[in-house]
Amino acid sequence: MIRVRDYRDELAFSDLFDFIAPKIKSYYMQNNVSSEIAEELTQEVLSTVWTKSDKYESSKSAVSTWIYTIARNKRIDLLRKNKSFDIKEEDIREFLYENNQSDKIAQGENRDQVDKINEKLDSDQRKIIKMNFFENKSHKKIAEELEIPLGTVKSRIRHTLIKLQRLL
Repeated sequence: MIRVRDYRDELAFSDLFDFIAPKIKSYYMQNNVSSEIAEELTQEVLSTVWTKSDKYESSKSAVSTWIYTIARNKRIDLLRKNKSFDIKEEDIREFLYENNQSDKIAQGENRDQVDKINEKLDSDQRKIIKMNFFENKSHKKIAEELEIPLGTVKSRIRHTLIKLQRLL
């Protein structure tokens, strides 16, 4: 991927394409996308990889994680555009946050990152992030439940997110 990003190396891209394309197509098909549409989406994903290769930062994620994020976003775009799919908000939320079988490539890396986060964040920091981002509670609601000032909630969330950004 570095050769693709830095030198626009077509041979390196071809190797990457040959390796990852079947995996992406399989990912789509395991998530109830027809073979034809899976093929199209796979082409779109790899086209995006080529055109946005300059955006890839190896220090932030593995190549597979970056590519699967693009693939996941393309699938979500498809679900949003295509009215014939019967989707519910909770299905998308589950798709985004649950441990999907099709994401096995990145599971080890994700587990390491989660372990690192759990190690570095204290229980109060984990609790406030969970309440805000996973339980979708407003800052005001968090302040009420934790019996702390609203400004303190906002400050703690901001400081925790900065800490998370440094960890990841």
